[in-house]
Amino acid sequence: MPEATIKNKWDGQSRSKVVGYKIFVYFLNTFGLSFAYFMLHLVAFYYFLFSKPNKYIRQYFIQAHGYSPLRARLAVYKNNYLLGQTILDKVAVMAGVENPFKVEHHNGKWLDDIAAIGKGAILISAHIGNWEVAGQGLNRLGTAFNMLMYSNEKEDLKQYMDDVLKEKKIKVIAIDEESKSHIIALHKAFSNNELVVMHGDRYRAGAKTLTANFFGKPAQFPAGPFIMAAKFGVPLCIAFAVKTNKNNYLFTAEKLIQNERVRDEAQLEKVCQNMLQQYVVEVEKIAKAYPHQWFNYYDFWA
Repeated sequence: MPEATIKNKWDGQSRSKVVGYKIFVYFLNTFGLSFAYFMLHLVAFYYFLFSKPNKYIRQYFIQAHGYSPLRARLAVYKNNYLLGQTILDKVAVMAGVENPFKVEHHNGKWLDDIAAIGKGAILISAHIGNWEVAGQGLNRLGTAFNMLMYSNEKEDLKQYMDDVLKEKKIKVIAIDEESKSHIIALHKAFSNNELVVMHGDRYRAGAKTLTANFFGKPAQFPAGPFIMAAKFGVPLCIAFAVKTNKNNYLFTAEKLIQNERVRDEAQLEKVCQNMLQQYVVEVEKIAKAYPHQWFNYYDFWA
């Protein structure tokens, strides 16, 4: 399970430790996925009892889904257990461990359209479900994928992920807010008709944000993904991947927003706000359908 954080704001760092990933790979290779799931019950119960960020998940169940306090508390355990499952599944797929997962794809036409447009695109998702597993099926598009990570992520985790992913069509672009070197990397990726995968539901303190109502209450979202889509003039595809049962995932491309390059700064915020509103509608839909797979462990409405 990820390392707990008691902060009420996300700080841009991964909550996972490289030793945790190594342990998961060992158990998966040695004992298989079913045994790892069995052991996960104990780990999930520990985090259910002692993880302070769970109070924010309870708040989410009450605020977004109208759960009673008791029902919300019970839902927290299921959420913790599903989080552990998604981490195990992700490690199994990325490390090449034998696994039984099948992925069903909905609305693949949007993705085919992206490839045909030839300008590259941003796939924007949220911390719901498990994109890394279901997204493996996107290799059929025949293009590379780029994952954005903050440069202050734990270096040992980044190095380990690079080693695990070295045989995959996935590259990591580090966001460096001082040198802005990631802008050059993004331009190169889009020029090569590559896809950039981003999440639109977490921001760091000090980052530019946009505000939209999320389940009836104002919340802030990072402006970065929408600014990039507008300034580079590339399509924005809203996509999610959720676990439907033990061995099955659903990957769905919900919407394709085509953008012309915005050069007028006065128009930029309007265009970005419009994209955000469409994004939030789709996030609410998927969260209603799969409420236990929301994995944001901080005060989302702060």
